[in-house]
Amino acid sequence: MESQDNIHSVENHPIKRPNFLTVLCILSFVYIGFSLFFSFLSLINGPMSEEQLLEQKVELSKSVDEMRSLEMESLAVLMEKITRMSEALNERFYESSLLSIAVFFIGLIGVLFLWKSRKVGIHLYIIYSLLSVLEVYFFVNPQDIPTVVIIWNLLFSGLFVFLYSRNFKSLH
Repeated sequence: MESQDNIHSVENHPIKRPNFLTVLCILSFVYIGFSLFFSFLSLINGPMSEEQLLEQKVELSKSVDEMRSLEMESLAVLMEKITRMSEALNERFYESSLLSIAVFFIGLIGVLFLWKSRKVGIHLYIIYSLLSVLEVYFFVNPQDIPTVVIIWNLLFSGLFVFLYSRNFKSLH
C-alpha cells in the first residue's frame, strides 16, 4: 500500500528537470537538429560529380602548395588527408550519409529520453557519441583521417557526456 502512495505522489508531483540538464538538452537538440537537416539536404543533392571533385582537388592542391611554400608542412599534410577523406566519403556517399543520419537519430532519441529525465537517455547519448567519432572509419582508410579531427570529436563528445553525467542523479 505504501508503494502505491509513493507512485501517486510521484505522478502528482513530477520530478523537476534541473536547469543545467535543460540547457544541455536544448544545445543538443539544436546541434542534432541542424545536423539532421543538413544531412538530409546533402542526401537530396547527392554526391559530388567528377567535375566538382576535380575543382575541389585543384583548389586544395593550390592551398597545399602555398602552405608548403610557407613551410607549414603539418597544415599541408592535414589538407591532403582532408582531400583524401572527402574523396573516400564521396565514393560511398549514400552509405556514409545514411549511417550519419542513423547515428544522429540515436543521439536525438537519447536527448529526448534525457529531456524526460530517463537514465536510458545517457546510455543512448554515449552510444551516439562513440558512433559519431567512429563512423568515419567505416568508409575512410585510417591513414587518411586527420588525427586533429578525431581528437576534436572525442573532446567535444566527451565534454557533453561528462556534462550530462553531472545530472545522472536527477534521472530516473
